[in-house]
Amino acid sequence: MEKKTLWCSYWVGLGILSSVGLGTGLHTFLLYLGPHVASVTLAAHECGAVDFPEPPYPDQIVCPQHEAPALGSESDQVGVEAAGVGSAVLQGSISIWTIISKVRLEACMWGAGTAIGELPPYFMARAARLSGADPDDEDYQRFEEMLDQTQPAQDIATRAKVAVQKLIQRVGFFGILACASIPNPLFDLAGITCGHFLVPFWTFFGATLIGKAVIKMHIQKLFVIITFSRHIVERMVSLIG
Repeated sequence: MEKKTLWCSYWVGLGILSSVGLGTGLHTFLLYLGPHVASVTLAAHECGAVDFPEPPYPDQIVCPQHEAPALGSESDQVGVEAAGVGSAVLQGSISIWTIISKVRLEACMWGAGTAIGELPPYFMARAARLSGADPDDEDYQRFEEMLDQTQPAQDIATRAKVAVQKLIQRVGFFGILACASIPNPLFDLAGITCGHFLVPFWTFFGATLIGKAVIKMHIQKLFVIITFSRHIVERMVSLIG
C-alpha cells in the first residue's frame, strides 16, 4: 500500500506541475509520462508480455523469466522449439489494450494531477467575482477585456478564446468536459470563465477530472502506444500505400 501510494503521489505531483507550471511551463507528459509509456510499449513487444517482475519494475523493465523444460528427449526439444516459435509469435501480437491497462494507473493519476492544477484560476476568478476586487493577474485581466469587447476579434487566438468562453458559458458541464477532453492550451481560460460565472465547484472539477484523467489520457496513451508499435505502424503505412 505504501509503495502504491507513493507511486500515485509521484504521478499526481507531476500532473500538477504540468498544469500549474509554477512559472516554468513544465510539460511533464513529454518529459516523464510519454517516455514511460513508450518504454513499456517497446518492452511489451520485445518480451511478449507485460507481467514484468516487481522489483525492479518500474525503475527498470526486465522481461519475465519463463522456465523451460529440461531437454531430456527429442520430444522435449521439439516442445521447446515450438514454445520458442509461440513466444516469437506472441512478441508480435501483444494487444494494445493490454499495454493500456498496464500503464492506466500512472496515466490516470497524472491526468488527475492536471485537473487539480486547473483549480487555482477557478478559485481566483470566483473570489474576484464574489468580492468585487480586481486581482493582479494578467489572464484574468485579458478575460475581462474579452467580456467588454463589442467588436468581433480579428486574430485567430482571441477568436479561439472567445469560442471557448462562449461554449462553457452556454453548455455548462458538457462544454467543460469537451474542452478538457482534448489537448487544449486555452483551458486556463475555462477555469477563469467557470469561476467568474460562479459555476458550482463539483460541476467544474467533475467535468475537468473526467475529461483529463479518463478521456484525454486514453487518447494520449493510444497515440504513444501506436507510435511505438512497429507492426501497427507498418500495417498503417501499407494501408495508406
